[in-house]
This record gives sequence, C-alpha cells and structure tokens, in this order.
Amino acid sequence: MSHCPCRVLDSNKLSYEECCAPMHSGKTKASTAEKLMRARYSAYVTKSIDYIDATQMNEKNEVFDKAEALKWAESSEWSGLEIKSTVKGQEADATGIVEFVAHYKDKASGTELRHHETSTFVKEKDGWKFKDGSIHGAGPVKRMEPKVGRNDPCYCGSEKKFKKCHGA
Repeated sequence: MSHCPCRVLDSNKLSYEECCAPMHSGKTKASTAEKLMRARYSAYVTKSIDYIDATQMNEKNEVFDKAEALKWAESSEWSGLEIKSTVKGQEADATGIVEFVAHYKDKASGTELRHHETSTFVKEKDGWKFKDGSIHGAGPVKRMEPKVGRNDPCYCGSEKKFKKCHGA
C-alpha cells in the first residue's frame, strides 16, 4: 500500500486507493477546490490524464492536448505538492482559488523543477472544475550559491579558482 501522491493527510498516511483513486475512477467527486487540486496533481503522478481532461472547463473551441499532458507526466519524476494558500473553495462555495507548487524532476536532464501556479476553480452541478491558472514560475530550482565561471574566484572566499575548489 503506497501513500497517495497528494499527501492530503500525511499524518493519516492514506493510500492512493483510499484517497485519490476513487476520484480518478469517477466513484467520488472532490468536495473542495483544494481536494480537486490535489487529485489533479495525483493524476499527473499516476498518468491518469483522462481525469485531468474531465475536471477542467474548456473555453469554446479549446481542446485539451492529452498527448502533450501525458508526455509531461511521463517525462517527470514527481516529488511533491505544496499548497501555499486556499481562498474559498469549500463545499458551500461556488468558486475557489488554490496557490500551489508542484515539485518534479525532468527525467532526461535530471534537473529539479517546480511549477508554481494560482488556479481558479468553479463548482458546477457535476462537481468542481479547474477554470484557469496563472503561472508564477516554472523552471529550475534556483541555485543556493551564486553562478560563477570556471576561472572565476570561488564564491566561498578560498582565493582558489572555482574549478579547483567547489567546481571540482
């Protein structure tokens, strides 16, 4: 029994089968915007792209590219979901906003990445749907030390060239 990728209740250590799988299979619906956000993240981890498609609102003439979404899901090693904030989105609300950071690694390059987004959700008669999102930053995790060239003095103050110190 593996823990659910969404980690909704880390202290209870719910399995995927107990947490997000019933939503992915259509047996249950997310009761809040945050639960939908967590289930959508888990859908990328488990490559349940049909769930991503089924839980979003598409503008007129907009088509969700399942192949591209699956390609991203398969080329990524998902390492965690961090919920930054939630505004409304409870069972009695009609709308909700969830700010989150999805952490992952690109399998081909090994680069650690993060996808930081604020998403808007709307509750329809058949449940919560993702409406749109505003991406704050998607890219490599920033280095803690300053970027230096091989022949520059090392940032640690050793007076050695970077390549002979921390660049080795």
